Amino acid sequence: MISDWSDLQTILAIATEGSLSGAARRLGVNQSTMSRRLQAIEQNLDTALFRLEDGRLRPTAAAEQLIETARQVEALVGHANTALAASPVPLRLATCEVLSAVFAAPALAGWREHTGEPAELSVYDNLFVLPADEFDVMITPLESAPTEMVGRRIGRLDWDFYAAPDYARTRPLAADATGLDGHDVIHAAGSLAEVAAYRRLPDLGGRPVFRSSSVVVQRDMAATGAGIALLPACVVLPEHGLVRLENRMQPPPAEVWMVARRATATQPRVRRFLDWAGGHFRGAPPARKAG
Repeated sequence: MISDWSDLQTILAIATEGSLSGAARRLGVNQSTMSRRLQAIEQNLDTALFRLEDGRLRPTAAAEQLIETARQVEALVGHANTALAASPVPLRLATCEVLSAVFAAPALAGWREHTGEPAELSVYDNLFVLPADEFDVMITPLESAPTEMVGRRIGRLDWDFYAAPDYARTRPLAADATGLDGHDVIHAAGSLAEVAAYRRLPDLGGRPVFRSSSVVVQRDMAATGAGIALLPACVVLPEHGLVRLENRMQPPPAEVWMVARRATATQPRVRRFLDWAGGHFRGAPPARKAG
């Protein structure tokens, strides 16, 4: 019985080249390996597949049947490779909402321009529970890369407290305040609440009035006058109608990491992207830190 495609490759290579040495060169192995492969196949089939004639190995009748099958399989493999080359598998990048706009989307646009290779960008509320097969590369706020992943720091997020102008005027936050007591506070939810900056927010006091896993939704809620929100500085532009509150409570910047699982990082397309992205982010302007 033929065990796999490599058996058929061996038979086809010997038939095509007419010698073990030629077949070995064709398949990129040494002659002794090719000899052992042929012996194992013939023992498994309990029949001779080649005979020496005029200095060449000629296929027997049994081998002729297998050679035709081998050519058909080789053609199918060739068609499959052609199809894959015509439709390359896209690189799958997962991130959260704010990092999508600041880091991921610009990087993928540059990658596409640089290589022409396709990519997919998916935005999730909870990055930390994604199955391994849902992404190739992840961009996420982290204090360090998890042990099962490899990656690098690519930037940072700076934080500030914001409120609507009317809220700031009627319920001002003292510049020397050490807490938010007496204020309405908008909190994070889901995986966003696990980011270090948001983990310490409940310790500052205040009355929670709203929670969201989206910093954009938190920003928009703050703009209605609902309360004070802790936001990445990069998501607050003049048109959003918020004022920055001078205070001493800003958390330290959050490090942004690009990571991939160790097994995935060795795949050629993922390795190419990680190598390219390292240079891309090293050359990014200071504004990339999102402040």
